Amino acid sequence: MGQIVLMVAIIFASISVTTLGCVYLGTSYYKQKNGLMKGVSQREIDLLQQKVKDVQAEIVSLKEEVQRLIRIAKGTDE
Repeated sequence: MGQIVLMVAIIFASISVTTLGCVYLGTSYYKQKNGLMKGVSQREIDLLQQKVKDVQAEIVSLKEEVQRLIRIAKGTDE
């Protein structure tokens, strides 16, 4: 039972991280497109790109963890 709760918690966490990342990137893009963020420096762009890469890496690791938990829950990997 505890494994199922853990698996569900990880799934919801990954969905939350993905959703928040998408909202943040969409909001940033909208502000920039409407001229609310004039003069964005290359450093800021690089920082945003690094944040996107970090979120993508986190999503990949969460997917791997979910797959591992599924295998444990099925009893095929202990």
